[in-house]
Amino acid sequence: TVTDTEAEVERFRNAVKIFCDNTAAQADALKASAGKKEAEILEGHIQMMKDPYMCGEIEKLIDNGQCAEAALEYMCDMFISMFSATDDELTQQRAADVKDLKTSMLSILLGVKEVKLSAAPKGTVVVAKELTPSMTAGIKPENVAGIVTELGGKTSHSAILARALEIPAVVAVPDLMNQVKNGHVIVLDGSEGVVYVDPD
Repeated sequence: TVTDTEAEVERFRNAVKIFCDNTAAQADALKASAGKKEAEILEGHIQMMKDPYMCGEIEKLIDNGQCAEAALEYMCDMFISMFSATDDELTQQRAADVKDLKTSMLSILLGVKEVKLSAAPKGTVVVAKELTPSMTAGIKPENVAGIVTELGGKTSHSAILARALEIPAVVAVPDLMNQVKNGHVIVLDGSEGVVYVDPD
């Protein structure tokens, strides 16, 4: 809880500005590496975060004494559960977008440094529970040999971006995170959807 709600609203608005500036820079980088259509995914995140209804509701919660992080999380989680409840894959994808946006905003508000995939060394296979569009946007195709995720589908934004960047990718690999450790050798076939961990 917070007592100085005005200062907290200001803190939230500053975080939104930083988020929008960062995401716009990522979208520009993606436009150059993958194309205009792919950059629209991140531009959509900016539109979502600038949505007057969403911002208005978050600010109302802050006015009622919640800190910015709690208010943001409450609103984002409401949208995530709403989008996840549908049978439509494209609407479900919106839930992944809101999750991505929530993580980035919380990182800004909490002062947590996000992992920069742009720093991955040559020959890296990126292994993740789920790759968000903002994470994928930082990938340098010349350094990343492949992408493997535990979650996601053919129409997930990370899969679309991986195709645009021409990086082999395999998504929806069950129990992936328990089987792969940093430093493992990974062989993957993006066409067949096959992943070998530490092959002999």
